[in-house]
Amino acid sequence: MPGNRRQGDEVRKFILANIGGNRNIAALTSKNFEISLPAVYKHLDKLAAENKVDKKNGRYIIKSFKSQYCYNIDKTLSEDSVWEKDIKKHFTGIPQNIWQIWVYGFLEIFNNAIEHSRGKKINVIIEENEIYKDMTILDDGIGIFKNIKDKFKLLDLDDALLELVKGKRTTDIKRHSGQGIFFSSKVFDEFIIKSDGLIFNLKQAVHTVPAADNQKYSTLVNMQMSNTSRKNIKKVFDKFSTEVYGDFDKTVIPLHFASSSDLVSRSQARRVLSGLELFKEVTLDFKDIGYIDQAFADEVFRVFVNFNPETIIKVQNANSDVQYMINRAIKTKY
Repeated sequence: MPGNRRQGDEVRKFILANIGGNRNIAALTSKNFEISLPAVYKHLDKLAAENKVDKKNGRYIIKSFKSQYCYNIDKTLSEDSVWEKDIKKHFTGIPQNIWQIWVYGFLEIFNNAIEHSRGKKINVIIEENEIYKDMTILDDGIGIFKNIKDKFKLLDLDDALLELVKGKRTTDIKRHSGQGIFFSSKVFDEFIIKSDGLIFNLKQAVHTVPAADNQKYSTLVNMQMSNTSRKNIKKVFDKFSTEVYGDFDKTVIPLHFASSSDLVSRSQARRVLSGLELFKEVTLDFKDIGYIDQAFADEVFRVFVNFNPETIIKVQNANSDVQYMINRAIKTKY
């Protein structure tokens, strides 16, 4: 009997883990465990009775529950009180490592909306099921990319995306470190910002999307996390800290945020390099960059290095042509 119970638990865990991406979860489960379809349907019925799955149009789907909250931005609104009053209850019972990530992510992003958005309202939408939890925070303010563009007097909104990915860049240096969005984008399974028709998503190259006519938000931040993730927030912090200084002094810059293919000018280089003197170690990720010109390479690997000897520049994912131009710039002595 104990063995049958354990297998039953494993079957149901398998169903929940795979139901989202398979139209015929019954056949898949039957094949995986070498059990009959009627036996699989008994497990599905049990999950349905437990309110974990639902059946729609002849297909089993994972059952999710959605909650929504709306707040007026005023002097009395604070992220910690909102967490304690409304949000905390949605995250009870999850492992401690995931709990810490949700606490960090919510407090950082909600506080950003209070103090930076210049809006009137914040909405929080939480979707939860047996596999993951998903949170969306929306505000009706100025828009995060426009705010960064105006603060740093940038050429366009695309440059604001580049500033956001660096870390340590904040529009309010007296009250913020610029770390919240940087680390939130690293610790969650999914982290997306939508604003002004642009998308910030570290897993994909940035691209422009048309703003919907009925769009009722200026900035949308979406965070998603598996309920069984093994991610550890301390390990993520440590990844961007050197042993010597033990602080947030390392960063990685995906250069596709600066260009979709080639990097050719000193102006592009200076936009990439702006603020990087704040770090002890910077890794430039050349993934999807096909070519860099001598001017870009010289500005980064000779001029910047000469003026900022305490900042180490490292390179990853450079193709042979890019690496050739980097080597030339490094060898130049004048």
